[in-house]
Amino acid sequence: MLVAWAAHAEDQVGGIGAWVVVKNHALTIANVLPNTPASKAGLVPGFVVQKIDGIATADKREEDCVAMIHGTVGTTVKLELIDTAHSKTNTVELTRAEIKR
Repeated sequence: MLVAWAAHAEDQVGGIGAWVVVKNHALTIANVLPNTPASKAGLVPGFVVQKIDGIATADKREEDCVAMIHGTVGTTVKLELIDTAHSKTNTVELTRAEIKR
């Protein structure tokens, strides 16, 4: 399981506060930390991340997807999500933050 967060004040690498895993060949939200950009945007475990900044996640390694989600604190990342429980697709734009573990 890889974590889509970082907490390094020296280089100001940020994240969204969610853990992602590849499950059944799909990048899936495994856990969301409270009071993070991910939780504030309504992300929940089970959502499938179909695209990151317009780039399809299919057949990408977890490490590569996590690297795409990480970025400079204060910048944005756009995720296209599939809510499999409700058969809905939604796109959210999250502002990366310093995430405390």
